[in-house]
Amino acid sequence: MIRNALIAAALSLIPAAASASDAWTTAGVNFRDGPSSYYAVIATLPRCAVIQTYEWQSGWVRAEWQGQYGWLSGSYIAESNAHCTYQAPAYQAPAYQAPAQGTAYRRY
Repeated sequence: MIRNALIAAALSLIPAAASASDAWTTAGVNFRDGPSSYYAVIATLPRCAVIQTYEWQSGWVRAEWQGQYGWLSGSYIAESNAHCTYQAPAYQAPAYQAPAQGTAYRRY
C-alpha cells in the first residue's frame, strides 16, 4: 500500500506531456526555425492554414504545419476558424437597356 502511494506521488511530479491544439492563421505569416524574427523562414503559411500548437514563448507559438515544426508569431493565431468563411462578393447584373424606339433593321 505504501508502495502504491509512493508511485502515485512520483507520477504526480512528472509534468504532463505537451498537448497539441488546433489553431488557424489569421493572415499570411512566416513560419520560422525559432521564436524570433531573427530566425530563418521555413515557409510562409497562408491565411486560414490549420496548425497544431504546442508551446507559447514570449508571444511566439511552436507549431506543426504539414509535418513541419516551426515557430510563428502568436499575433496571427486564432483558436477558431470563424474568420475563414468565404463570402463571395455580391453580384450585381448590368442594367438592361431596351433598344431605342423606331430602330429598324434594313436589308441591303
